[in-house]
Order: sequence, then structure tokens, then C-alpha cells
Amino acid sequence: TAIQTNDLIGRKTVRDGGKVAKSLLAGVAATIEALGVQQGPAFASMKKYLAQGHQSLGAAVDFVVANTKGDPNAVFAGSVPYLKLAGIVLGGWQMARALLVAAQKRDEDPSFYGAKIATAQFYAEHVLPLASALEASIVSAKGGESVLALSEDQF
Repeated sequence: TAIQTNDLIGRKTVRDGGKVAKSLLAGVAATIEALGVQQGPAFASMKKYLAQGHQSLGAAVDFVVANTKGDPNAVFAGSVPYLKLAGIVLGGWQMARALLVAAQKRDEDPSFYGAKIATAQFYAEHVLPLASALEASIVSAKGGESVLALSEDQF
């Protein structure tokens, strides 16, 4: 996992100053906007929790970009939560996109597309809320300090 997390931070986020990450976040924002046009509990939940996840991932990207050079230990200490956060939010984005398509095609196969809608609502309500906790563990001012708080002889 550390190899993937270090790559996500170093080569995928910091190298271009977060441009690709922010481009992805713009796509998430557009989907959140599209969710606002729809009616129903699945759409309301997805819009609410994807918006919160969007904010959390955006804050984490900003933290990573701003602190990698000055405090790399703090950034890389949160690398695994950063990978999890990105996966949860970007996975939620794909679930939201599927939800929008399912709403348009619901009449073609009510069972299949109804399941897509229910699955998206479940993801929104049970997985996406984890984003804010992951953000906190990444951007915490003392996050890097606490990870490195024990000396080698304390293990």
C-alpha cells in the first residue's frame, strides 16, 4: 500500500501542483450539480454526502500540495488515509454517475436499475461519510507528529 500511496502523493498529486486532482474534483462538482436536479432520497443522500466528500478530498489535496516540501513527514504520515479518501470519494463519484443513468433508464429494467439506485444510496449513506474522518487524519496539524511520536526503543 505504501508504494501506491507514495506514488499518489508524489507523482499524481504534487508533481503537477494538484492540477489533475483538481480536474477530477471539478468533474465531481459537476456531478453534484446534476444530482441537485433529481428528486428522491437516493439523489438527496448522494448529493449531500458526495458534496461533503468532495470538500474533504479538496482539503486533503490542498494540504498535500502545500506541505509536501516543507513538512513531508506530516504529508506522508497521512498517505494511506489519503489513498482511502481518494478511493472513497472517486468511487462515490462513479456511483453518483451510475445513479444518474439509472434514473434515466429505470423503466427499461426496473429491477436492475432499481438495484443501482439502492446501491448508490447505500454507498452515499454508509461509505461516503467516512471521508470527513479521513480528511481529519490527513490534515491534522499534529498528524505527522503523532505518527512519529514513539522512538525506536519504545517499540
